[in-house]
Amino acid sequence: MAASALVQVRIDPELKERAAAVLDRMGLTVSDAVRILLTRVANEGALPFDFAVDPQTYDAWFRAKVQEALDDPRPAVPAENVEVHFAARRAAARRAAGRNGDDAGGEEKA
Repeated sequence: MAASALVQVRIDPELKERAAAVLDRMGLTVSDAVRILLTRVANEGALPFDFAVDPQTYDAWFRAKVQEALDDPRPAVPAENVEVHFAARRAAARRAAGRNGDDAGGEEKA
């Protein structure tokens, strides 16, 4: 399989350098690591990280994310607004894909 898809990610430059140094000691590049990650996600259908399978680590991560959201100073967005926004995005994606939304692949709420 030819490597032809380009993946670009914005990350902190220091983080990239630190990760690249660790990977270099392992004989890998950042591109190699991304390829390995995406291959495992595609093949296993999940993230291959410890927090994905270790309940305590995942719980700590999840609690931190919930607290981060609770501490977010931005105003809350009503659930109805979120539903309307994403219904519009789904409809636009279906139109772009040439579908009308009547297929079994997605349910639209009236």
